[in-house]
Amino acid sequence: MATNEQGRSAAQLAERLIGLEGPKEVFLAAGEWMGYRLEPDGFRWLNGRTSLERRLDGRLERMRLEASRWNRAGSLIEFSIVGLEVFDEELQAWRRSNADRTVERPGSMEGIVCATSFLDISREPKAIITLPAGRLVAVDRLCEHAKEVALPWFTSSEIPEGLAAAVPDALLRPTGFAQDLLELLVSRGLAEEARSLIQRVLELGESHRESFSEGRNLADDGERPLWHSPQSLGWSSRVLGLI
Repeated sequence: MATNEQGRSAAQLAERLIGLEGPKEVFLAAGEWMGYRLEPDGFRWLNGRTSLERRLDGRLERMRLEASRWNRAGSLIEFSIVGLEVFDEELQAWRRSNADRTVERPGSMEGIVCATSFLDISREPKAIITLPAGRLVAVDRLCEHAKEVALPWFTSSEIPEGLAAAVPDALLRPTGFAQDLLELLVSRGLAEEARSLIQRVLELGESHRESFSEGRNLADDGERPLWHSPQSLGWSSRVLGLI
């Protein structure tokens, strides 16, 4: 009989999820059950980080889970998928080798490709698992929703070729991840795809074009913008010689 990394079978996982009582323990059991259900998609449950993670060829995709602060035994137990994150080891190495051509980021974000609040892209990001009898159904429903929403979101930044057309508009807002995605393309030697990404951003609106020009002016003046600032994409386009 197949078991997960903790050595528990599907029957044991289900028994734990149904039988536990404390909100924290039930939440962690629900995360472990999600790890089992999403294992065919390459994800595994990390108890310490309360996240589901998938690794492939130096790329890390993470779904972060969080229990409700209002959870009380016998009254309410619920949790949500709160965020999606993508990291890339090759991009991290490129940034370290090109420190003067990228903005400063926290050390934990050196490999960031993109991220989003799951609440912003989901119609129903949570599972209510107060009653033992309904826990498996509620968590399975959230797993299916994650497959419908989270997995396509991860895929949108998965393949650098064609990335410029695939990523959601929300990632390209002035304070979003356009610059991070641009650097992903540059780290792969895809300058033309990077230029296509810039062009798509500029077509999104006047505010994008104004911020882009401001960023290029910062680069010309020898200044460096903050990470996630509206000017960062224009700055990168100049220092990377893309336009």
